[in-house]
Amino acid sequence: MTKYLITLLFFLHLTELNAQPTSDSLKNVLRTYQTRDSVRADLLNQLSYNNWIVDPVKAEALSREALQIAKDQSYLKGMAMANRSIGVANWAQGNYEEGLDVLLTALSQYQLLKDTLNIANVKMNTGLIYHEQNSFDEALRYYEEALSTFQQLNRPKRSANTLNHIGELYQKQGLIDLAKSKFNEAFSISVAEDYRYGKSTALSNLGMLFQLSGHLDSALIYTNRAIVIQNQTNDLNGKASNLYNLGIIYMKKGDYQLADLYLQKSLKEAELISSKKLKRDIYLKLKQLAKDRGNYQQALEYAELYNIVKDSLFNAEKLREFVRLENRYELEKNAQELKLKEQEVSLLKRDSQISALWRNLLIVGILAVIIISYFIYSRQRINIKRKKELFEKNEEIYRANEALSQAELENARLKEIELNQKIEFKNKELTSYTLNFIQKNELMEEVKSSIDELKKTQDQETIRKLNALKKTVSSSVHIDKDWQDFKRQFEEVHSNFFSVLKGKYPDLTNNELKLCALLKLNMNLKEAATVMGISPESVKTARYRLRKKLGLGREDNLVEYVISLEDDIA
Repeated sequence: MTKYLITLLFFLHLTELNAQPTSDSLKNVLRTYQTRDSVRADLLNQLSYNNWIVDPVKAEALSREALQIAKDQSYLKGMAMANRSIGVANWAQGNYEEGLDVLLTALSQYQLLKDTLNIANVKMNTGLIYHEQNSFDEALRYYEEALSTFQQLNRPKRSANTLNHIGELYQKQGLIDLAKSKFNEAFSISVAEDYRYGKSTALSNLGMLFQLSGHLDSALIYTNRAIVIQNQTNDLNGKASNLYNLGIIYMKKGDYQLADLYLQKSLKEAELISSKKLKRDIYLKLKQLAKDRGNYQQALEYAELYNIVKDSLFNAEKLREFVRLENRYELEKNAQELKLKEQEVSLLKRDSQISALWRNLLIVGILAVIIISYFIYSRQRINIKRKKELFEKNEEIYRANEALSQAELENARLKEIELNQKIEFKNKELTSYTLNFIQKNELMEEVKSSIDELKKTQDQETIRKLNALKKTVSSSVHIDKDWQDFKRQFEEVHSNFFSVLKGKYPDLTNNELKLCALLKLNMNLKEAATVMGISPESVKTARYRLRKKLGLGREDNLVEYVISLEDDIA
């Protein structure tokens, strides 16, 4: 009881000062207050909030502890805030699917609490998730609903944050003038309110805008101003993004040494906040930088790191649709639970009113009290029985739906494994066929060369017979037939490759399409020459003409470009 009073007085003191509790003061209170109740849940949630932009990994851990305590105490407000914090922390780390799931849960909980401000806060946070997933219309809808509420409630700082997010959304869509207008509006509000986070975010966004539009000196000024504020506020997430932006600016200016320095600094910050998306982008730029500097071994290492992070994000992306369906089911289930709770509250209120009425009538007589008491007892038994039956029915429906969802997920996983095995088998078949194709033609060429050597040392009759043999060998090299067989095998693995390539570049000849297929398989000059039945020098000439038709410059890699066409086909 003493600890509870100390904690209560602490929060009252903060309220009088109209100040947010600092992380150090919250840690001190948490060390002394170990009771797992709603007070500790609020302390953990507040400490998590203080770490949103400083250390999202730590913020998530704190809110998960708060969520468990709030669930144990049936403390709805604590659960809502914990879910919101977990959602924001996952957004900062690039875990968008889990972030969206818990944010939608928080939204339904705040709607039950009828907390208008926090409903708007969660909508703004949810808009961030849809923004990152390029669901622009959905993101803008959430942003505008949140902004309207913040303006009605006279919350200028929250309005500034939302305006910054709307500007980022417009910038991502290429609407530069609209984006700049929103950033400037957010900056003006933040200056008027002396809101450092809002100012640094607006400056960061303007720096990015100038970088993208090629105004590099202006971009440097705005980005460095933002970093100064972020160092003061310990905004690790914003600082990591701005260091990355500085790296890109110096790459564009041709200062590779400074570009590498800032990209490496950004990578360290991204590691601290566990941002997979930012790490992926940094590795890609470091690969390009190493390639431009002629360090191809280092470029290859960065490319491998980039692919590891990219694959991790891609695998999570494949689960997005399943998670959204699951979220829809959870929302429907939550709505049903809320309706049942409202019905229970209504029933309890009605029972309370009836009980109060009969208590006032106790004066009438003992007989009336007995009859009324029996009536109330009977009604309560019926209500309890109905509630129990309803609960058991809902529980049965939930278990059935959960089993169905698990079965569908397992089925999808097995289908994916089967598809990957088929693709791997087809690739092996294609590789085997290509090697046999090359070995056959090489063998025929060796036989023909041997015949030419024998002709130099033989009489005319033998030479005549050798010429006939050479003609027979030459006729066995069915380039066109072999190519048709190869094309059929190739298209079984890379379906629509030729049709998409022909649609994108209609002027390509059949031989150029054939060369593209060999480049797709990463064949060298000698192998390609063997398959095509021409000399390596002719292959070089054909590759040069193909580069011109594809519109590639000297710095572009022909093989990498042809291989990358797989993404266009997908």
